[in-house]
Amino acid sequence: MLILALAHFATADEGDLVGELTYEGGNSATAANYVRGKPVSITHSSGNLSVRCMDTDKLSARLAYIVYGTSEGPMESMGKGIGLAVWGDSTGGGAKTKVPSKPSGVSKADVTLTVNVPMGTTAVSITETGPGWVQVIDCDGNVKVTAGAGGAYVSGQLTGATVTAIGGDVKVVQNGDSVFKNTTTISAPAGNVEVQLAPAQGGKLTAKAAEVTVSQTVMGTNTSDLVQGDLGVAGPAITVTGKGTAKVIPNR
Repeated sequence: MLILALAHFATADEGDLVGELTYEGGNSATAANYVRGKPVSITHSSGNLSVRCMDTDKLSARLAYIVYGTSEGPMESMGKGIGLAVWGDSTGGGAKTKVPSKPSGVSKADVTLTVNVPMGTTAVSITETGPGWVQVIDCDGNVKVTAGAGGAYVSGQLTGATVTAIGGDVKVVQNGDSVFKNTTTISAPAGNVEVQLAPAQGGKLTAKAAEVTVSQTVMGTNTSDLVQGDLGVAGPAITVTGKGTAKVIPNR
């Protein structure tokens, strides 16, 4: 695992607290021994997380952080304590961040993690426990996301999805002619949820929210806050729930 790091102090941008400083830095790492196609697990403890599946042979990640505060010593100490680990071999790989507790003299820390995953991986599992959002783009197979307060967006040739967020909205998009083959659960317990299904998708659909919109024909219950029944041809169970609105529409 190769790790590169850099950091420096800067004056806070206009609009921040008077006298507040920032300590900025970042790390990057590569798992050279990761084997394309094996499962990937990603854990981020604070801030935004972006994952992209792309045409690359190596699993890699980078983080960028900004520590805000008024005391250089504690700010630098916290910044140097923010860590990144990336690993991989013939059984799988992953990335994980470590963010220490906020000491006196530090007001907050924003930590953004970006992960590049080789195309061909069919199982990606992501956990984000902080205030940020999760974005997963062009990943295939079965994708599992537990997001923080900023919501989640997932797209790709999906065969299964388990996506939820502590806060914010959730959107899941099936690209191309992919269809769910596994039980799928997508929920926004504090916001709105939208799912764009491939036209050929079928299954047992349950959509619940304060207001539900389902564009495909569903044989079963159809009310303003619950649509439940058979969606087209045979397929897995698909459950979509949102606190506000829930939309299930075709991705054309």
